[in-house]
Amino acid sequence: MAKKLLVTGASGFVGRELCKHLVSTGYEVIGVTRSDRADLPPGAILHRCNLEKDFLGDSLLRDVDCIVHLAGQAHGKGGEDHQELDHFRQVNVDVTLRLAKAALDSGVRRFVFVSSIGVHGAITDGRPISEQAPFNPESPYAVSKMEAELALIRLFEEEGESELTIVRPPLVYGDQAPGNFGKLLKLARMGIPLPLGRCSNRRNIISLSQLAAFMAVCIDHPAAGNETFVVAEESPVSTSDMVRALRAGMRRSAGLFPVPQWLMSSLLKFVGKRGMYIQLFCDLEIDGSKARKKLGWVPKSGSIEQLEEIGKRYADSLD
Repeated sequence: MAKKLLVTGASGFVGRELCKHLVSTGYEVIGVTRSDRADLPPGAILHRCNLEKDFLGDSLLRDVDCIVHLAGQAHGKGGEDHQELDHFRQVNVDVTLRLAKAALDSGVRRFVFVSSIGVHGAITDGRPISEQAPFNPESPYAVSKMEAELALIRLFEEEGESELTIVRPPLVYGDQAPGNFGKLLKLARMGIPLPLGRCSNRRNIISLSQLAAFMAVCIDHPAAGNETFVVAEESPVSTSDMVRALRAGMRRSAGLFPVPQWLMSSLLKFVGKRGMYIQLFCDLEIDGSKARKKLGWVPKSGSIEQLEEIGKRYADSLD
């Protein structure tokens, strides 16, 4: 009999890909989403539920082997009131704990919580982030993810025999990606010259398909229980590498011109865009060796090639 899994946020960018991957590998997948018109892959069972208001009843959780909790309030989504810490806490902490308690009460074997590398901060300075790195969240979103992690760990230590697994991904790239990668993709398509010619930062990222594959390992691997993992592709890339690859796929020239980094830092900070400077020019390196050693998971290489393919598909879809 196929194991029954429940995925929250199933209609989101990561959720759709995860459901597709899990269905293709033989799991029985229940996708929880706010919309009853969500585009889930064939074979996934849609369950409409607003986790902020509705309760997942015992009947739905009966015989569920694992819950993957992806739903939450993302940074930059919604109006200004949605960017306050209190709102992030309501969605990313309170809802998560309520769902986790329901999982414990129903005897769900494992609860996989998808957090963010942002709980460790937004910049590294020669020392890649590992699971042992100190917390240093710099945004209300990252603070809420950190608080959710800590509350979950206390809850699972105190109650029941269910296992908790925490995953902290960095920027996730792929077709139709939202957030910063989606903005970068559109910017690359515009073809305007960009002041990234001297940008040589080092950032570890992960493709959508690779993240879905890793989470599938976390669902089933015996050694993943009660563990935390930072996860990323092994070879870091720079922002300029990403733009070059995307534009190569779009059959465009790189269009990058050199500007001293100190000047870009001063200009962006002067206009109140310090966050943009960090995202475009600063390092965020990740040490994913724990996942390799403990789970035997080795991400596929070839970020540049995958970015080129994304650029090609994006350009073709607009032609």
